[in-house]
Amino acid sequence: MSKELVYVCSPLGAPTKEGVLNNMHKAREYAKTVSEKMDCRAIAPHGILPEYLDDNIPEERAVGLRFGLDLLRICKKMVVCGNVISSGMQKEIELAEKLGIEVRYLKEQHQPRVTITVIEIEGE
Repeated sequence: MSKELVYVCSPLGAPTKEGVLNNMHKAREYAKTVSEKMDCRAIAPHGILPEYLDDNIPEERAVGLRFGLDLLRICKKMVVCGNVISSGMQKEIELAEKLGIEVRYLKEQHQPRVTITVIEIEGE
């Protein structure tokens, strides 16, 4: 039997290219951590897609956003990560709630760079 698919919701945007790259790396780390902690298949499309789609080209941005929302629709749960909820994250959370997808929040200690120490995933 396949493991449950879980959507990782975390910030992507940042004022600098380096900030965006750092947030992409964090998203991939969150997905890895959530997969291990919840014994699931956690996925963070924003940790990968910006490598292939240019957010500054409207058509490519639209494809990326649509892909993420379509992916969310087939997930059983969402885990919200990070210390900030961006407007894009808020839209994802609202869609998850509208679709009846369970939303959990990752509580973590802030560590330098992207080391993630999970305290708990609310709802476990």
